[in-house]
Amino acid sequence: MDLDHKGLNGQIINDQIMNKNITDRFQWKDRLLGLILPVALLFAWQGLVNLKLYSDLILVPPLKVVGTLVYLAGTGELTTHILISLQRVLTGFLIGASSGFLLGLLMGLSATINRSLGPFIKALKQVPEFAWMPMIILVFGMDELAKDVFIAIGAFYPMVFNTYQGVSGVPHKYQELARVFDFKNIRFLQKVVLPSALPSILTGLRLSIGLSWMFVVGAELFGTESGIGYMMYSGREMFQIDVVIAGLVVIGAIGFIMNALLKVVENRVLVWNVSVEGGQG
Repeated sequence: MDLDHKGLNGQIINDQIMNKNITDRFQWKDRLLGLILPVALLFAWQGLVNLKLYSDLILVPPLKVVGTLVYLAGTGELTTHILISLQRVLTGFLIGASSGFLLGLLMGLSATINRSLGPFIKALKQVPEFAWMPMIILVFGMDELAKDVFIAIGAFYPMVFNTYQGVSGVPHKYQELARVFDFKNIRFLQKVVLPSALPSILTGLRLSIGLSWMFVVGAELFGTESGIGYMMYSGREMFQIDVVIAGLVVIGAIGFIMNALLKVVENRVLVWNVSVEGGQG
């Protein structure tokens, strides 16, 4: 019977891997096509600079932005701002993603909880994120906690909805097999629900940390003297457009790297689950 239990879990993950492999076949072509627009924009940017249609104070040459990045990195200022921003992202992400996961899990497992809290959470999601800032400042002041709460809001919604979607979408064939194996409570959650919901949960994690990184820039525009957002705000105040654009480049690059790394982790975790569940004797 124990081997059957493992077979059920392995079947769940194998179905997920098969679906992902079909999608992954088209990813390399999409990535190559995705390079066309950035390269074209870079050439257009340099072309506008060469034509002198805009002042160099407004449209900074690409090489000047590169020089600014090298200078800021050399002085250590850029590294300091990045590390501070990443620390804020981590704190806010842990708060928002963990609470979103727990609530999404409860909503997916209980129709009563979903009917009670689902409409309220969906209504709150319609509120623009920056509209929360005045209330957050009123309640938490301008300290670090206020920034953590603001970032946590960004991490919360993707996690709660993706977790709910994964948990509530467990296929009926898995539930029927679980009843045959007499899975109950924690064992049902561990062997059926979480493995089946894992792709949605991992997607929620990836979206949550991505939004957390976006939200940290907004959080650092209020009452702070450190972080990438502050560096860009300070550059704008001093009319250092190269610093502002350099900040945009750093934000985009780090966000892209985060997403790529999490995609790798997502794929490896699913494969690891197949090997663990299918390889235990």
